[in-house]
Amino acid sequence: MSRNNDRRRSSKNRNWNNNNNNNRNNQNNQRSQNERVERDRRQQDMRRRALTPEQQKEIAENENAIREFKANVTVCEICGEPIQELSSAINNKNTGNPVHFDCVLNKITEEEKPGPNEKVTYIGNGKFAVLYFENVHDMRHFTIRKTIEWESRESERGQWRDTMAGLYSQVK
Repeated sequence: MSRNNDRRRSSKNRNWNNNNNNNRNNQNNQRSQNERVERDRRQQDMRRRALTPEQQKEIAENENAIREFKANVTVCEICGEPIQELSSAINNKNTGNPVHFDCVLNKITEEEKPGPNEKVTYIGNGKFAVLYFENVHDMRHFTIRKTIEWESRESERGQWRDTMAGLYSQVK
């Protein structure tokens, strides 16, 4: 049978060469992605070569400081697990050391024991709240039953935050 007859017999065989096309498209996508990565690497190298030796030394020192900061494993005081993403951590209420955001949320949920149609959530500025939903399926309409201040606005920012901000800031 010829290919034309295969196409006429059933709609399933209409794209008899579809797998080859998909493979070809995947190869083209991979090739273009590799080209983009290589182009970005070349551009970064060109920018680095255009810098003065002092600027290159400062960049290298900053990169080393970031690597050292990331190498220091910080442990959550609530669960005892290492904090992988320090940028998503929050100050511990008592000590000011970093703890997992989820650990704080779980701890407050255990303490407050929200009832039906209630939920503990973060509302910003270091505050959590117990929300009441009239309709559980409509999360847009709620009332705040209780506000819990975890990080006081007047309290000192954690030293770990200042260190992290100083290392990652690109503004001099």
